Formats: sequence, C-alpha cells, structure tokens
Amino acid sequence: MLTVSRDRSDQRILGARDVSRARMTARRRPLRHRMAVVAVDPVEALQFTGGWVFDHSLAGWDVSVHVLEEGDPRPCEILGARVFQLQCSLERAEADPWPNALAISGTLLHSHERIRQGASAAMDAGRIDIRLWGNTIPTDLQAGTSPDAHQLSIAAQAFKRRAFDAASLNGNQVSDAEHFRLSHAVSLAPVPELIALGG
Repeated sequence: MLTVSRDRSDQRILGARDVSRARMTARRRPLRHRMAVVAVDPVEALQFTGGWVFDHSLAGWDVSVHVLEEGDPRPCEILGARVFQLQCSLERAEADPWPNALAISGTLLHSHERIRQGASAAMDAGRIDIRLWGNTIPTDLQAGTSPDAHQLSIAAQAFKRRAFDAASLNGNQVSDAEHFRLSHAVSLAPVPELIALGG
C-alpha cells in the first residue's frame, strides 16, 4: 500500500548518496524490471507520465524519476516513484543495471545535449523501450518513433488525481490516456550513456 508522509521536513529530491544506494539495491535485484523517467521537474513527470509510472510501479517495476530542477517529490512518490536529481544520476555512469523502459521529456531533449545524445544512441541501437513526450521533440528523434497511447487503469487515474491535488493542480484534468512517441526496437544490451539512470 502506498502511504503519504504528512511531514514536509523529510520531502526532498534524492541526491548522490541516494543514487549510490539505489544502484546497490539494483545490483542485488538484477531481474527486477526498471523504468526511468527523465523530466524537467516532478510536476512535468506527473503531468505527462503519472499514470504510466503508477501502472508500472503497481506491477512491481522499480520506478525512478530523474529531474533537472528542484520541486516537491511527493506527487511522484504517491505514484510509487523515487525522485532523483538528474545531475547526480548522470555524474556517476557506472556499469549498473540499466532501465528496461525510459520516458524522456521533449523539452530536455532540446536543452540537454547529453540526454539527447544518449536517447539518440539508444534509439539507433534499439536497446530499450524509449518513450518521448511533448510538443518539442526534435525532428531527427521523431523519425524512429511512432505515436503510442498508454491507457491508464482506473487505479492509475485515481492515484494520478491524488498526486495532482498534492501538486496543487486540477485533478479534473486527468484523462484516461497518456500520449507518447514510442521507439521501435528493443533488445537487452546496455547503453553506456543511459546506464546512469537505471538506479
């Protein structure tokens, strides 16, 4: 059961030490599926991937959200995801388990060259399930993708509404689907540029 802490003093985005701990746990559980979301901030991750995050978390996946900017992590935690600082996640690219699925903000693909290069290399190699979202996806990355919609479960819709409330957003805006651009091929070989996000 997911619980929400009412004490805001312990609410923070996880940093370098937490990334290292998450990677140690991932190494101890090599067969567990992992999913990473790369977003500008927790609210963007919630708005565009919240239902997808919840459904995968409920199915037993280890879900992490990596954000460029600070923000309240509670909405993502309500959905079952741990929130990490993107810079800390990228600083220590070690040979750790990589995510099986990855969702990346189109805004970050435009503004963060390392993320764009990693996404491009992974899409060219077809190594992991990659989903892009937003209206600002670079044209060269759109070529290897097709439109896809994730249909939110009833539970995901309810939890996403609760997360919207925690983020002071209008829960009535939660729809029954989230829209992505989905990469075409998937294999299980590691992608060095994206290994850092697997924790």
